[in-house]
Amino acid sequence: MYYYFLIFHSYFRWVVVLALFFQLSWIFYHYNKQTIFLAKHHKTLTYFTLIYNIQFLLGWTLYLNSPIITAFWNDVSLGLKNRPLRFFGIEHMIMMTFAIGLINTYTHSVKRKIGSNGFSYLLKRYILIILIVFSSIPWSFSPFTNRPNWR
Repeated sequence: MYYYFLIFHSYFRWVVVLALFFQLSWIFYHYNKQTIFLAKHHKTLTYFTLIYNIQFLLGWTLYLNSPIITAFWNDVSLGLKNRPLRFFGIEHMIMMTFAIGLINTYTHSVKRKIGSNGFSYLLKRYILIILIVFSSIPWSFSPFTNRPNWR
């Protein structure tokens, strides 16, 4: 079962990456046009947030069932010295949890900006979120860990 979740999480990453790029482009477009933030825009944000939350739940399911994580927690002092174990045991989950927390917080709080320029509020925050997420994805070219982009 773990292996199937790993594959799905790995492939669903590309849905998340595309959604983040599309969402940032969408926010930037409306920011440049100085569009008034409406309830329909908030609804669109909520749909994007659902995509990210699905990936987050898959990630936590993997984390709680992973042999890599079990190895990390069985000997934390050794795990902290081993770069791939440390990345998956602590860094990846903390950063992704933080990013998802920010996404959910900003999606909820921008609702108060309906009728004003909520896109300027979102633009700065989503650039930060994308930097956090992209630095925490285990890319094949990453110096932190070497994972295939496609399984």
